[in-house]
Amino acid sequence: MPGEEDLSNMDANTKKNSIETLKKLRDAYQCQLNASVIAEIEVVIAALEDGCDCSEDSSSDGWRMRVLVLIADVVRLVTNITDLMM
Repeated sequence: MPGEEDLSNMDANTKKNSIETLKKLRDAYQCQLNASVIAEIEVVIAALEDGCDCSEDSSSDGWRMRVLVLIADVVRLVTNITDLMM
Protein backbone atom coordinates (compact mmCIF):
# COMPACT_ATOMS: atom_id res chain seq x y z
CA MET A 1 0.00 0.00 0.00
CA PRO A 2 1.46 3.38 -0.95
CA GLY A 3 2.63 5.60 1.85
CA GLU A 4 1.16 8.97 2.71
CA GLU A 5 4.41 10.68 1.73
CA ASP A 6 3.76 9.58 -1.86
CA LEU A 7 0.71 11.84 -1.98
CA SER A 8 2.85 14.93 -1.58
CA ASN A 9 4.50 14.15 -4.90
CA MET A 10 1.35 13.64 -6.93
CA ASP A 11 0.68 16.41 -9.41
CA ALA A 12 -2.23 18.58 -8.21
CA ASN A 13 -4.14 18.16 -11.48
CA THR A 14 -3.66 14.40 -11.50
CA LYS A 15 -4.84 14.20 -7.90
CA LYS A 16 -7.93 16.31 -8.63
CA ASN A 17 -8.79 14.28 -11.74
CA SER A 18 -8.28 11.01 -9.88
CA ILE A 19 -10.60 12.07 -7.07
CA GLU A 20 -13.28 13.28 -9.49
CA THR A 21 -13.08 10.13 -11.62
CA LEU A 22 -13.31 7.79 -8.65
CA LYS A 23 -16.28 9.72 -7.22
CA LYS A 24 -18.09 9.63 -10.57
CA LEU A 25 -17.49 5.89 -10.98
CA ARG A 26 -18.60 5.22 -7.40
CA ASP A 27 -21.77 7.27 -7.82
CA ALA A 28 -22.66 5.93 -11.27
CA TYR A 29 -22.07 2.24 -10.55
CA GLN A 30 -22.59 1.93 -6.81
CA CYS A 31 -25.48 -0.52 -7.17
CA GLN A 32 -23.35 -2.78 -9.40
CA LEU A 33 -20.21 -2.81 -7.24
CA ASN A 34 -19.60 -5.03 -4.25
CA ALA A 35 -18.91 -3.55 -0.84
CA SER A 36 -15.16 -4.21 -0.95
CA VAL A 37 -14.70 -2.25 -4.17
CA ILE A 38 -16.75 0.66 -2.84
CA ALA A 39 -14.76 0.59 0.41
CA GLU A 40 -11.46 0.61 -1.51
CA ILE A 41 -12.65 3.55 -3.61
CA GLU A 42 -13.60 5.42 -0.42
CA VAL A 43 -10.20 4.73 1.14
CA VAL A 44 -8.32 6.02 -1.91
CA ILE A 45 -10.55 9.10 -2.25
CA ALA A 46 -10.06 9.93 1.43
CA ALA A 47 -6.30 9.44 1.20
CA LEU A 48 -6.06 11.66 -1.88
CA GLU A 49 -8.26 14.36 -0.34
CA ASP A 50 -6.31 14.30 2.94
CA GLY A 51 -2.93 14.21 1.19
CA CYS A 52 -0.21 16.76 1.58
CA ASP A 53 0.44 19.65 -0.79
CA CYS A 54 1.41 18.45 -4.23
CA SER A 55 4.78 18.83 -5.83
CA GLU A 56 5.99 17.55 -9.16
CA ASP A 57 8.58 15.09 -7.87
CA SER A 58 9.11 11.38 -7.25
CA SER A 59 7.16 8.33 -6.11
CA SER A 60 3.42 8.88 -6.26
CA ASP A 61 3.39 5.95 -8.66
CA GLY A 62 1.85 3.70 -5.99
CA TRP A 63 -1.18 5.96 -5.63
CA ARG A 64 -1.48 6.49 -9.36
CA MET A 65 -1.38 2.74 -9.90
CA ARG A 66 -3.97 2.18 -7.18
CA VAL A 67 -6.33 4.66 -8.89
CA LEU A 68 -5.80 2.97 -12.27
CA VAL A 69 -6.40 -0.48 -10.81
CA LEU A 70 -9.66 0.69 -9.23
CA ILE A 71 -10.82 2.22 -12.51
CA ALA A 72 -9.96 -1.03 -14.30
CA ASP A 73 -11.81 -3.06 -11.65
CA VAL A 74 -14.95 -0.96 -12.05
CA VAL A 75 -14.84 -1.21 -15.85
CA ARG A 76 -14.36 -4.97 -15.63
CA LEU A 77 -17.21 -5.38 -13.14
CA VAL A 78 -19.79 -3.27 -15.00
CA THR A 79 -19.03 -4.47 -18.51
CA ASN A 80 -18.40 -7.78 -20.18
CA ILE A 81 -14.96 -6.67 -21.29
CA THR A 82 -13.29 -9.81 -19.91
CA ASP A 83 -15.61 -11.96 -22.04
CA LEU A 84 -14.81 -9.88 -25.12
CA MET A 85 -11.06 -10.28 -24.62
CA MET A 86 -11.17 -14.10 -24.68
